[in-house]
Amino acid sequence: MYKSSTQWFPRIGYSPRGKDQGRSWPPQRFPMIGTELVREFVGTILLTGRIVGERPVSAFIIASPEHGKTSIVLETPFPNAIDVSDATGRGFQEILKYKPEISHIIINDMTAISAHSRNVKAYSIATINAMTEEGVRSVAFPGQVEVFPNGIRGIIACATPDLIADGRLWWNKIGLTTRILPFAYSYPGPLILSIKNAIDRHLPDGKPRTINVPTIPIHVLYGRNETEEVRKMADQKSIELKDDTGVRRLKQLHRLTMAHAILRGDWKKCTVIEEDVQFIRRIYPYISYEIQPELSAP
Repeated sequence: MYKSSTQWFPRIGYSPRGKDQGRSWPPQRFPMIGTELVREFVGTILLTGRIVGERPVSAFIIASPEHGKTSIVLETPFPNAIDVSDATGRGFQEILKYKPEISHIIINDMTAISAHSRNVKAYSIATINAMTEEGVRSVAFPGQVEVFPNGIRGIIACATPDLIADGRLWWNKIGLTTRILPFAYSYPGPLILSIKNAIDRHLPDGKPRTINVPTIPIHVLYGRNETEEVRKMADQKSIELKDDTGVRRLKQLHRLTMAHAILRGDWKKCTVIEEDVQFIRRIYPYISYEIQPELSAP
């Protein structure tokens, strides 16, 4: 059975403001200052689960300890996500069965999953590998077969660079590294100084944000020019990441572009514009498994 922090339980019982409206969820904590781009990336990833006809995109948030990874992913309780501090393959399957309303599972720290025994860890990673692409369809247990009508979910997992380096050899072999989009970052010296100064003054770490999540999938219009621009970036990035064909990376960036259009909030005729393509350009340097580029200091 999965474990979940109690902060997510209040989601149950909230009512949408209207059939075509989303839910505005007040933030539960202040994020680290200077992490606006990371927060925008996480919010956009979560909204990939609200695009008509598209699968949710999964992501690794990669940074060293004390870089605010967990604070960022838990900043706002989204109605289409659930966070777990630890889980096993069987636990993920329980979520697939009993949480049909969610599109993403947030893993606070991949270290907990990696700390399990070799067999348990292998089964957990295999389940993640399945549910983030073709989906978990059915599982045969002694005496029974469980069928999962909706076995596809995205994940957002926080990890350190060392953990990623330790797991990549196996993950490359099973195709997990191409199924998950990496976002790696580090703090520049001036940003660390700003954070420490804010702590000295007992100031909040930054402005909280509220993101509207549509209760129904949104159809997104995507023009040829914007499609071609994103295609160029996806092809180049797949070469940098040494992907096999680049097909999965192309799909991921297209879905991110459409999700960013949803993030802007105009859902009646949601259309990808240059601002959404610019978002892909802004996150492009951070899409990496090996290099942690510095965030811009505020």
